[in-house]
Amino acid sequence: MTTTTPSYHQAVGDDDAYARGLEEKVARVRTAFARALANGARVEVVPSDAREFRSRCRFQLVRDADGGLRHALWDGGGPTRAVDDFEMAVGGIRRAMRAVPRAVSVGGLDAGLEAAHYLSSAARADQPVLVTLVYSTPIDEDAWVKAARRILETDASMVGVELMGRSKGVAAKTHRDYVLETYALRDGTRLTYKHAEGSFSNPNYKITIATMEFLRDCAREIREAEERPLRLLELYCGNANHSCALADVFERVVAVEIDAKLVCAANESCAMNGVTNVEVVLADSQNFAKRMTRGKCKDASGNAMLAEDFDVVLVDPPRAGLDDDTLELVSEFKHILYVSCGPDNLLKNMERGMCKHACKRFAILDHFAYTKHIEVAVYMRRETEVV
Repeated sequence: MTTTTPSYHQAVGDDDAYARGLEEKVARVRTAFARALANGARVEVVPSDAREFRSRCRFQLVRDADGGLRHALWDGGGPTRAVDDFEMAVGGIRRAMRAVPRAVSVGGLDAGLEAAHYLSSAARADQPVLVTLVYSTPIDEDAWVKAARRILETDASMVGVELMGRSKGVAAKTHRDYVLETYALRDGTRLTYKHAEGSFSNPNYKITIATMEFLRDCAREIREAEERPLRLLELYCGNANHSCALADVFERVVAVEIDAKLVCAANESCAMNGVTNVEVVLADSQNFAKRMTRGKCKDASGNAMLAEDFDVVLVDPPRAGLDDDTLELVSEFKHILYVSCGPDNLLKNMERGMCKHACKRFAILDHFAYTKHIEVAVYMRRETEVV
């Protein structure tokens, strides 16, 4: 096993190298989207912080030559890259990484242990680092919790850490299975969200805020242009990050999410932030889109929901982009906000289903610093009216 950087990451620590890597990614995106950007779309680039920007990290745990536990990253088909420190991780995770392998070994929680997942708040000092220990062999929930709590109570290096244990069919926890995160926006708005263990959350604090600000700015531009209250349909809403950030711009928001755990987190996010005009729907995007296209969607009150009941659609799909049914629905909207962690598939969606829409604003967001991946956010407006 080596301690070199994995093949899919640049080395952290060289600011010039980071800047060059970002320039290469931006050039690649500009080239790919040259046609879409040719008509005067406003383009902005948001770099990541260069260090301590990831609030969610996952590592394998492997044995070194002396039998001690070490973190490792996958590369070349196995956990071949030992990681004793991870400069991309926020400070709380880096501190926890130094403590966890030794503490769980001394505390007797290392048998069958194969991975450690770290979840932290980037901005809140009152939140613990939640470390999920993943086992390849069964664990006894009661015995595990007793041993884990003893570690937390007696090992000073584990202050500020909470533990969870997972094996097939078992999820044991010393306290809770989430952390809270608060985002401070430039107009003074503060939004708090529940990031649940095992569910998706945005790992880059700065870029998450930049994405919120971009969407808020675009939504306000749309509202000013339309000169009336607007309604938003959001697909792939997650824990309502965007829903809550946009709630004060729209009269009504219907937000759709397939993950039941995230739907619960989204409703809690709305409650924590005093948001009352967002309805969260548990559904998968494709089936929801099919039903809405066929006029078979109903809201919580049993009233029919049609595409024409909404003015703007926001989508933040997985890297694969939109399926055909969702693309068909989205293309009906005059105003489209699209956040994509897979720009190649976004481009395919634009070329196949959004030919009548012009790109008005385009943000390149370095959510995945030191990797080849990049995120983009786009505002598109239909230039010809449907008759």
